[in-house]
Amino acid sequence: MSEQSTGDDGVEKVSGIWSGAYLPMTLATLTIVALVGFGTLALIAALSSIAEDLGQIGLLPWVFTAYLATSAIAVVVAGPVIDAIGVRRTFRITGIWFLLSTLAAAAAPSMPLLILARGVQGFGGGLLFAVALAAIGVGYPHELRPQAFAAQSVMFGIMGLGGPALAGVLLAFGGWRIIFIIQVPLAVIALASGWTTLPTTRQHPSQIQTDWKGVGLMALLIVCSLVAVAQIGVHWWASGAALAATVVLMALYWNHSGRVDAPVLAREHFTRFPLRWVHVTTGLVMFNALAVDDFLPFYVQTARGRSVEFAAISLVFLSLGWTLGSLVYSRVLNKWRECDVILLGCWLIVPSIGAAGITIALDWPLSLLFAASALIGISVGMVTTAGLTLLQASSDISEMGRVTAAHQFIRQLAIMYGIALAGAIVLLVVDLEVGDVDAVRDVIAGENISLGTETKDAIRHGLAWIHVATGTISIGCLVFATALVRQTNGRVTPRSS
Repeated sequence: MSEQSTGDDGVEKVSGIWSGAYLPMTLATLTIVALVGFGTLALIAALSSIAEDLGQIGLLPWVFTAYLATSAIAVVVAGPVIDAIGVRRTFRITGIWFLLSTLAAAAAPSMPLLILARGVQGFGGGLLFAVALAAIGVGYPHELRPQAFAAQSVMFGIMGLGGPALAGVLLAFGGWRIIFIIQVPLAVIALASGWTTLPTTRQHPSQIQTDWKGVGLMALLIVCSLVAVAQIGVHWWASGAALAATVVLMALYWNHSGRVDAPVLAREHFTRFPLRWVHVTTGLVMFNALAVDDFLPFYVQTARGRSVEFAAISLVFLSLGWTLGSLVYSRVLNKWRECDVILLGCWLIVPSIGAAGITIALDWPLSLLFAASALIGISVGMVTTAGLTLLQASSDISEMGRVTAAHQFIRQLAIMYGIALAGAIVLLVVDLEVGDVDAVRDVIAGENISLGTETKDAIRHGLAWIHVATGTISIGCLVFATALVRQTNGRVTPRSS
């Protein structure tokens, strides 16, 4: 499926993702990423408007939680569907699904119905993002996949920076519903651009084998994971019970997947070389990065006394670094083996987390903290892009959807638990040093409350301890990445083109 040209030396060279037959597919996949990215990130700016219009503020967090839960379940379901009916057919169905659910969200007359619509929309969004990743493995040769992943990282970064800002401008001209209405033409553009240009592995689709029991176990696992995260610092007993249930469900699913012919997520897609090392290194890197990054705005606003708007800027640097890391791999390190790039990224994250933690502990200038965050992002960009490239190079086209879905599932769990760890550490340190975490919980929830000096110091100490914990875990990234390199040196990994 690759488009090639012959150079002066007689060697065939693969054209770039922006040329020839690859251009329509590149535009289609980037439009999908832009649509999903905007729908995920832009709503942040509209939460206060939604609460003011619909009331029932206690249900407001579920506007996001419902989307996250169903999108995570969609990632699990996406693999077998894509492998059975192909990327293109899956995209057509889920693109229409996303369009209709977006219209339903825009018209929702109450908070419960908006949450329901967001849950339906999240399922479509999760499937669409899975399609965008699987399309790279099916439609591009190995040499172009790093460029394609880097382009998607850039687009998602643009949405991360510009989505909330654009949403703010739109809110100035209308209510929160305009955030959903603007997604409708985006969905139409995505459908038009990908309807015939996305690749397909199935000229004659096969029957979708649905492992309903496996889907049910995974859905319960995801819900319990979200409850465990949401109850950190609110009801510790509920968080602990949900975490225990999550572990039990993991064990039950693992036992189930070894006893059925076509599990929704197969064991071999987690354990086969080099997939297991890609899952572990990528998951640990994302666990660490999101743990240290998620509470930065909270720290900048409280311990450093900056405005909410300035605090929000602190999230930009990880995204910028992530995008830069993907570009560095695709343009500068593209001749390196994927495993070597993963190892380099794992080496980089250790001193980067250390520098960020020292900056927080010693109250050094925020510019140093933001620089360290960017370096953490660079390491994430290199590890995730090289990991996806290696994962797809080591997989057959007929299993590309399931392998990619398994990897996305690991990444989502890593993000959830990374954020949970950060929240637990902050609240624990505040509780030990101050003895009262209620005010801190209120600030995290978005309320404008003045904190005392002792509490601000406790928050700073909590952030520093987050970096101690993640810095220690990042050493594990190095161990696993080193094992990946050593095992790769001892064997030849097949590559798909």
